[in-house]
Amino acid sequence: MKRWKILLFTGLAAVLALVAQVSAASACFLHFYQPDCPKSLNKY
Repeated sequence: MKRWKILLFTGLAAVLALVAQVSAASACFLHFYQPDCPKSLNKY
């Protein structure tokens, strides 16, 4: 029974680490997005 708990918690930790990595990577990707400047602002 103790071995099953260790395997369960290890698997759960691995899944949670994967979810955290994917969400952090998508946030970093959105941070570097820069839209084009409108032409009306180019004269300033």
